[in-house]
Amino acid sequence: MALAVLVSACSGGSLVATVDGVEISNGDVEELISADLATVPADLYAQLIQTLIVHEVVSDAALEEFGISISTEEVDEQLLALTAQIELSGGTLEEAAAQQGLSLEAVPIILEEDLTEQAIAAALAEAQEDPTEEEILAAYNSAGQSLTEVCASHILVLTEEEAQAALDRIEGGEAFEDVAGELGTDGTAEVGGDLGCAPASNYVAEFAIATIEADLDVPTGPVQSQFGFHVILVRDRTTTSLEEVRADIEAGIRQEKSASLLGDWMLAVIGGADVTVEEEYGTWELEPFPTVVPPAQ
Repeated sequence: MALAVLVSACSGGSLVATVDGVEISNGDVEELISADLATVPADLYAQLIQTLIVHEVVSDAALEEFGISISTEEVDEQLLALTAQIELSGGTLEEAAAQQGLSLEAVPIILEEDLTEQAIAAALAEAQEDPTEEEILAAYNSAGQSLTEVCASHILVLTEEEAQAALDRIEGGEAFEDVAGELGTDGTAEVGGDLGCAPASNYVAEFAIATIEADLDVPTGPVQSQFGFHVILVRDRTTTSLEEVRADIEAGIRQEKSASLLGDWMLAVIGGADVTVEEEYGTWELEPFPTVVPPAQ
């Protein structure tokens, strides 16, 4: 099986598009399709034209600007890993590709493009400055709910009046667990409302905020969420310190910046390419981003 499909003027069939002087024929596109051509939707055909255009532009620009060229061995390694992963679930690579309307010949192109973009992102990341302390602190604060584990119980009822009545009973001396078992409307009522311990981010926003702001061992509510009204009791709460997650946060910031830089780079090189698509197969449009739009008919 070939591990790369090269776009060239030597391919058979009529002209579909040109990319910086390189011709793409309908034969090039049809090699990537698994289904009967008569049944292929126009949008899939246009998408595959775009795949070949992007592959041509990005491969050339990656080599010219960064010296990046993905080897056959690298694609082969990814292909074997993908095949093994699919086979573990009881399928085959051919079946998985066909579900997307693709032939086996399309898979190496997609894998090579993915590897190329990863390599470009890594090259762009090398030129980045280290995250500033302000960026790190902002990222840490925005991740507060996922970094805070709460051990909580709740009583879920339908109305605010019911929640307030439950809270009054607890503040009057009744055990939280007993009131939860009597009034709770969800499955936790059977265990006295116990939710166990989990990151606050596991819960809907209103509930998460309440578990972070509540005093420990002090019932709070009513708190409204999409599920109803809650009375909440937070028994314990721990927050991971900045220093414990600093390395992960810095890596996340770098990854986010790399993704943004890669997106900007891709838009620039693809948008700057000299691309023509034959009207029979679609049109090449640059806004809102470069894409092949299928013909109306």
